[in-house]
Order: sequence, then C-alpha cells, then structure tokens
Amino acid sequence: MKHIQQLFRLIGWLVVGLALFAWGQPVSSHAATLSNGIYQVPLKILKADSSATSTASQFFGKSAVVRVNDDQYTVLITSNGAQYIKSMKVADQAVTKVKTVKSQAIYQFNLTKQKSPLTTTFSLTTPLGAMKETARLTLGWGQAKSLSTSTATSDLIAQTVKLIPATSSSSSIKVPKTTGTTTSTKTSKAATTRSAKTEYWRYQVLQGNKMAKSEADQYYTDVATVTPQGSGYQVTLKVAYAKSLKLGSKAVVPESINGQQPQNVTYGQQGKTYTMHYAFTIKRPSQLTQKLIPGRIHVTVPAMNISQTFPVRFRFARSGAANQAAAANVSALPQTKNVAAASATSQAATSSSEQPQRKAELPATGEYRGLASLIGVVVLGIGLGGSIYVKKH
Repeated sequence: MKHIQQLFRLIGWLVVGLALFAWGQPVSSHAATLSNGIYQVPLKILKADSSATSTASQFFGKSAVVRVNDDQYTVLITSNGAQYIKSMKVADQAVTKVKTVKSQAIYQFNLTKQKSPLTTTFSLTTPLGAMKETARLTLGWGQAKSLSTSTATSDLIAQTVKLIPATSSSSSIKVPKTTGTTTSTKTSKAATTRSAKTEYWRYQVLQGNKMAKSEADQYYTDVATVTPQGSGYQVTLKVAYAKSLKLGSKAVVPESINGQQPQNVTYGQQGKTYTMHYAFTIKRPSQLTQKLIPGRIHVTVPAMNISQTFPVRFRFARSGAANQAAAANVSALPQTKNVAAASATSQAATSSSEQPQRKAELPATGEYRGLASLIGVVVLGIGLGGSIYVKKH
C-alpha cells in the first residue's frame, strides 16, 4: 500500500509539473477555432530576448484586426510612428502599409495559421540615419473577439479604422529637455558680420569609424561659412530637418567639434524646417583639408526613446568659394583615389584656399559607397486572396 501511495504522489507531481510547463509556453498555433469572418485580437510587442514590453510597443495599437478566410489570416495593425519606420518584417514577411487614417498608419501582413509570438524587425529612420531593432509580436488568439462575419476587404479596413483613437498622433509624445550647451536664440554677431574675405566651403559628413557617408549628412546643409575672426577663422555649420518629423526644435545637439566645445550654438526655424547652427575655430582655412574634422552629436528621438551620442567626421573640399552657390557646385567625389593621396594634396590646398576663383574639388576618399534613399516606407502592390487592395484617393 505504501508503494502505491508513493506512485500516485509521483504521478501527481508529474501532472503539476507538466501543467506549469505548458503555462509558460508561447501561445499555441491553434489556440482558438475561428470561423470565417473578422476578429479583434489582443496584440503585444515584447523584447526579442525577454517577456518585457518592447519600447516599440508605444507605436502600435493594443489590438490587431484579423480576417479569417479558410486557411488565410490577413492581419492589420495600426501605428502612430510611421514617420520613423522605413520598413518592417513580421515572421520574415515584409509588412505592407495599406493607408493612413487620423495620423495612424495601417499595416498588413498575412499568416497561414494562428501563430504567436512572431519575430519582428524594424528598419528605422532617425535624425542620424538608419537603425535596426528586433522584437516579438504576440497575438492573443485565445481572446479573439468576433467583429463581423464578413470577409470583405472594405469591412476589414472599416473595422480597423474604428479602433483608431480619435486623437491619435505621435505629436502627443513630448520632447524631453535636451542636455547640452546653453545657447542663445540670436545669431552671433561674429557669424553674421561678413567681410570681403568670408568664404564658403562644401563638406560631407562621414561616419565616425568608416570612410563612408554618414546618414547625418542629409541633415547638414553641405556648405559651411568660414569667417575671419581675430587672428583666426570661425567655421559655422548648419543642421536642418522637417518639423513633420515631430522631433522638436532641439533634436540634434552638438557636443564637440575638432576637439573644441561647439561655439555660438543657435536654434531656430524656417517655415516647415527646424534649424541649428554651431561653430568652431581654426587658425587658417587650409586646416580644414589637412585631416578629417572629428565631432560628436547627441540625437534625441522622443518617440523612439532614443537619446544617444554619435561620432561623426567632416570632410571639406580642397578650397573655398566666394559664395554659397559656387561652393554648392563643386565636382563629385573621386571614387578611386585613397586617403593618402588626399593628404598629399593638403599642402596644395593651403594656397588654393586663398584663390576662390579656382575650381573647387572635394578631397579623395578611400572608400566609395552609394547612399540609398532612407526616407519613406516601402509600399508594395496588394491584391485579393489573402492581401488587400486599397484604391488611392
């Protein structure tokens, strides 16, 4: 009898253990039997390596709308962060942007079975450029709520639109106070007082550790103003980005430039654009071409919880120009010469910097890479049969 009791006790512990194990497993791929129709399914976005909520969760609605049509599951999710999302994949499938309603983008992906969690990757566009994040998208199939017995595409979209809050917008995310150099809103007198010797120098922004163009280059205006000041020169750079990015007026804060604290940092706006100027000093213009000018920029993207400092380097043309238009029309970058060749020409640049009439060229690079467009979300063609077609108005 004692042996029988021990056997039953052992079986009991095994049952409890199996129950606890099952409780901790991901949602079963067949957690619910769903007839054809449209359903509201709870949605969460978790971190890639834990059960904690991902920072990406704040950009997406708490529910997905799913159309079940035999063995096809068309999933629509909503996001208020479309301006930051260059592209997205769920379960290795490219997610399609269907339309935008009330500042919310509606995205679509398809499944052939009820599966959760789903590996999700984001390609993001930030003020500094591209970033990639990985997370897990979970769908609560067991808590699916029936919305309609229809399987029509128009009804699927209409049910999704109903879930979008009336005041949805990423602009509700407030910009935190930026730490950095205290600045004046007035342009420095030295920077605005132009003399006959003021020159304009074209430049590029390179990555901090590669001879390749930085994504930050698209936010700099490519032409610096070099103004005589005392016994040296002041070099003023300008950053500009669209207000529609909803980054706030101080998303980019310079931390250092050429081993100096940034000078005359000013923030402003021009129409639909936020602007920022800052400067550093040199003894003579030829120093701009003797080496790459190192710098550090702090970038804040409130909606993405990004607050980080990035290294960059500035590469200037071999000579300046008498006006901005001439500086902006310098020849294209050489593709074959190396950095050593560029350094060897820096001495020649010393004299050429004093001859604005000479054709300006950028110093050579040791590596050439084409820069792909980083703005927008890839919009794919969508058809019926598990996909959605929406006529653009």
